[in-house]
Amino acid sequence: MLYLLLALIIAAVVYVGWRAVRAQANRPKTRVIGPDDDPDFLWRLTHGDNNNPNNPR
Repeated sequence: MLYLLLALIIAAVVYVGWRAVRAQANRPKTRVIGPDDDPDFLWRLTHGDNNNPNNPR
């Protein structure tokens, strides 16, 4: 009877560990911010960061 209880406890620990590993693998990855999503880049575009008279747009 003790072996059955020990086997159930080991099975429960393995199951919980397996579920924890799968939960980490399915976590969404962080999103990469492109130039069109970068607020600083968009602000520099609209406010004319490149006001060089020798380099007209």
